[in-house]
Amino acid sequence: MKRNSFALIVVFLLVLCLSAPVFADSQPTKPVHWAQKFIDELALEHDMDQVFKNIDLNAYITIEDFQKTVRLVIDEEYEGTPDSLLRESIVYEFTRLWAEKTGTNLDEIATIKMIIYMDTAEIDSKYNHAITVAYMKDIARGRGQGIFDPKTKTTYGELATLAYFTDKAIKAETEPEAPSIIAGKLETRASCEMIDDKVVFNFELFSHYAEPKVLTFSSGQQFELAITDESGNEVYRYSDGKFFTLALVNKTINPGESLKWHDEWDMTDKDGVKLTSGDYKAVINILVYDVEGEKVDDSDLTATVEFSLNE
Repeated sequence: MKRNSFALIVVFLLVLCLSAPVFADSQPTKPVHWAQKFIDELALEHDMDQVFKNIDLNAYITIEDFQKTVRLVIDEEYEGTPDSLLRESIVYEFTRLWAEKTGTNLDEIATIKMIIYMDTAEIDSKYNHAITVAYMKDIARGRGQGIFDPKTKTTYGELATLAYFTDKAIKAETEPEAPSIIAGKLETRASCEMIDDKVVFNFELFSHYAEPKVLTFSSGQQFELAITDESGNEVYRYSDGKFFTLALVNKTINPGESLKWHDEWDMTDKDGVKLTSGDYKAVINILVYDVEGEKVDDSDLTATVEFSLNE
């Protein structure tokens, strides 16, 4: 009888040991905070544990941790203090730091002449311009759904995110471009910005050739620009309603230099409707016929710019 009882105890213990990992594996895993990826990226270059180790990313920040984060990521000699820990003040301070590090006069930056956030009226006038610049430079884009929420305190997750995107914006302005590795080719580059209720496109054809080249255009039209909405519907085409000479046009481009153009779209579609929201794609084609008798790959003459309009 004792032997049977002992055997039962052994079997019970074995079952318990074997089932323990199953119970452990079945425990729900804690979801990863949306800001953790930005902390991980910053940690590749900075000791972010000084601020974010074991911190609740949904908790509100302190002045000391804000200053420490700025010193870690942006300016090791930073001695400033934001006016408050509200989102409007913290975004202002990060944008001011971006301007300082890039040698930009923050007050002279032309901004988008439209309401970006539905709660813009709640933003203190001192911060409004900088918050618009932050939107344009991808430093801060609000909380989604057209909301900025200026009077809420800043969380640690938001602090990490703002530090990451401010650092990225500074590097985009100050770090030299990588040297060209596309010898013997042309390259089309393009960008856009919002100015006075218009989307302004700037684009160029850059030469990677080692010697001057003569480009031939088959007419007076040197580029085409077409914009489509999210559904693929064309809302704008540069050449619509325009007339161009049919004569061949030759232009010389020197090594390492560019031919440059620009175009403006007043955000009005082909039906005359003013568009104020949505995602759009602009495709720019430089209409070079040949380079000294040789055809050019279409991919070298094309650039795409994606952008959004926000009410």
